Amino acid sequence: MVSVCCSLWAQQTDTLVEARVFSYKVLPVVKASEQVAFLPGQVKPSAQVSELLRRFTGVQVKDYGGVGGLKTVNVRSLGSEHVGVFLDGIQIDNAQNMQVDLGRFSVDGLGAVSLYNAVKTQRLQTAKEYVSGAAVHLISEEPLLLWSDSAFKVRFRGGSFGTVNPSFQWNRRIGGTLLRVGAEFLSSNGKYKYDYFGTPLTRENGDITSLRLDSRLSGNLMGGKWSLLLYGYGSERGFPGPVIRRSEEFPFSAERQADRDLFAQGGWTKDWTDRYSSAVKFKYSNNYTHYNTHPEKNPMALPYNLHYRQQSTYVSLAQSLGLCDPWSVDLSTDLQRNSLDSDVGQFVKPRRTVFTGALATLLTWERFRAAAHIAYMGAWDFFDQKNAGGWTRENKFRDAWMPSVSLFVRPISWLEVDAFAKRTYRLPSFNDLYYSLMGNSALLPETAAQVGADIRISARTGALEWQARLSPYYNHIDQKIVAIPTASQFRWTMLNIGKVDVTGLDAKLQVGRDLGFADRRAELTLRYTFQQALDHSSPGSFTWGNQVPYIPLHSGGVDLSVLWERWSFSWDTTVTGERWSRSANTDDYRIAPWSISDATLMNKFLTGGVSELSVGITLNNIFNQSYQVVQGYPMPGTILLLILEYNW
Repeated sequence: MVSVCCSLWAQQTDTLVEARVFSYKVLPVVKASEQVAFLPGQVKPSAQVSELLRRFTGVQVKDYGGVGGLKTVNVRSLGSEHVGVFLDGIQIDNAQNMQVDLGRFSVDGLGAVSLYNAVKTQRLQTAKEYVSGAAVHLISEEPLLLWSDSAFKVRFRGGSFGTVNPSFQWNRRIGGTLLRVGAEFLSSNGKYKYDYFGTPLTRENGDITSLRLDSRLSGNLMGGKWSLLLYGYGSERGFPGPVIRRSEEFPFSAERQADRDLFAQGGWTKDWTDRYSSAVKFKYSNNYTHYNTHPEKNPMALPYNLHYRQQSTYVSLAQSLGLCDPWSVDLSTDLQRNSLDSDVGQFVKPRRTVFTGALATLLTWERFRAAAHIAYMGAWDFFDQKNAGGWTRENKFRDAWMPSVSLFVRPISWLEVDAFAKRTYRLPSFNDLYYSLMGNSALLPETAAQVGADIRISARTGALEWQARLSPYYNHIDQKIVAIPTASQFRWTMLNIGKVDVTGLDAKLQVGRDLGFADRRAELTLRYTFQQALDHSSPGSFTWGNQVPYIPLHSGGVDLSVLWERWSFSWDTTVTGERWSRSANTDDYRIAPWSISDATLMNKFLTGGVSELSVGITLNNIFNQSYQVVQGYPMPGTILLLILEYNW
């Protein structure tokens, strides 16, 4: 049988993915574990990607408080370094510390935010997309220009802590090319009240000023599709110290950090024949960081005035071949070069070259799919030993093979089952290995074996639509690398715990009902996660069988959204059980359970023609709960933000 391949966009229950059709039959792709998709022109009350991910099942967002606090994501106890963050299929990485601060990324310009625990079965992926333990995918918004060749959006958010957050976006069609230009400014003094064992204190040195500029071009070229994104981000912020003493004078922190991140990325995809397609992607990034403890303001601080410059060059080639009607093969190869320079004493200026390759195959029918891949990663590290100042190490080569297999079956129309097993590999970062003030040169690479399943049920009873998902999983992690915060958010202690066994279950129930008309609808979502992440490194030790740091045994939430014509209301409650900041699960390291609720109310007004004004209010932590996500870093109380958005 002759197979015909074509591309289309398929909207499925949980996710928006690019599907491949054989003989005009839709490929049953792996669905995202969680996703938020935005309609063109939709008002997005959440300003940051981290705010959206906090409501995903099985996800913990580490937050150090305030608008400018560091925000990293942990999925199913794997750690943030095992979570790949991808923008249009190209990874946002950081070889220096492997910590992607999601607080820097706005939802403006995004069409969807998705989380995958299993490997996507989408064709023409980069090799790096195959090797992540979990993957957060940020998908750029495609402008919908129906009435004219240009569209403008101006948005303003502002409120508590002196927060001022204006942004601007312009979409323009120039011939066959779409242009998007965006800018966002953020300023906040970061001062908020908190209670410490009955003593009212004010959080200091948590201010931030940042500016984001981006521009995206996309269109058709030589029978294929191309895109180019230019991105710039700059910020200057303070690091509030941990609260570890009961004294109004402590903590006093004068630590400051300035960042400048620039990158350009793009790609070109073409279907050469009905059976063969290819995609080329590239990226260049240049990141600068300046960290200063200002000992003249804080005599207790160690005198650091450090400058870092990180550069990365990346290129990827993905090829897809349809061999016959149910069978296709993909080959993806990536090459990346990272360098880190610093004025730190005895710094060895590491260079890392990483090759990643993945060979994937897929058999698919309408109700069944089997996919497998084998991925290889090889990394060469080189050092400037002349400047090592007596501290020298051999140049290192590390490599790993990472297999994966997944199955999909839909035995009946209302039941779908996905199952997967895979092995992933996490390299130690430059900071882990080579920064003598915080690194640990004896660190071993971290590997993870993952097994999981998604059981999805969808049904309709009268006016109600039901969707339920049950996701059991098991992760075994060898030589798990854990970052333990010290007296500073900038300096950490890196440890190999050894072996960690994670047994977990994610559960989600979503009920929706149309309230008589298409623009009147209500949805209720219940979320629950069980994660037992146990330290099994040293039998007989006092930490054997203890829960690893910062992983709650129980967590969950309730989300309610109501759309009534031009009014919209959302309520989100997040619940997190008790955790420990160390593997020693003692009272000294216990972090109390907490629950917070957020609400947003929006209204849209037509102002003539196709112009539209949206006005809203957001209340975070409505009941002013005192809580800590990271021990020693109290979170803000009630936060009030006003939202104005004008589209024309």
